[in-house]
Amino acid sequence: STRHVIFQVIGSLLYYNPELELAELAKRGVTEQVFAQWIKEIDSMEGWLSQKMTVLGLLSILRLPTAVIPQNVGSMIPGIISAAVKLAAKMKEDAEKGQKEDDAAIEPEAGDDDDWEGFDENEDVTNPNDEAYMSALNKLTAGGDVSQFLLGDAWDDDFDDLEDDYHSPIDNVDELHFLNDVLKEAYQREPEVYQQVQGALPAETVAACQQLFAAVDAQRSQAGPAAS
Repeated sequence: STRHVIFQVIGSLLYYNPELELAELAKRGVTEQVFAQWIKEIDSMEGWLSQKMTVLGLLSILRLPTAVIPQNVGSMIPGIISAAVKLAAKMKEDAEKGQKEDDAAIEPEAGDDDDWEGFDENEDVTNPNDEAYMSALNKLTAGGDVSQFLLGDAWDDDFDDLEDDYHSPIDNVDELHFLNDVLKEAYQREPEVYQQVQGALPAETVAACQQLFAAVDAQRSQAGPAAS
């Protein structure tokens, strides 16, 4: 949905500069509204990019010392962690299912992108993904009615088919490793704070965290020192 695309934009901004984006949301007075709706819609996110940018964006908040996190966001940290862990676990499960399906699939057809030699002189080189993202971002940052967007008004129907074709440098960021590293670093940085946070987490979230940590440790052990 269009809302999910906007959440991707906000997730990207949080990933690259969480403090600045939190300040921007606070300036517009939409922080609690945005995060409440974002977390509410996690179960309906089917697209890989929506899921990934949600995990990266939400967890990027935890890279900040709690002293600089706005109080209304700080109170959401247990919910943010629960949502990110739930979604990361779903992505892991979906990826494992997809791997099994790939193993049984036929070989890809020949003549894919390997022979691509660039655009012809008269070919339009505009990237429709970038246009759609910039359109969404411009509407949001130019004072678009965020409440209307959250309630479901469709700003632009051009987003619907873009997600599967979108590529960015964030493709190379492993969301499970990111979750593992951010949570462990936050705990090491502020152990007393995150002990309290852990105490506020549902038991299933704590169990899922431990399973994801174990999976990352196993992946890094198999990959060797270069993956650490």
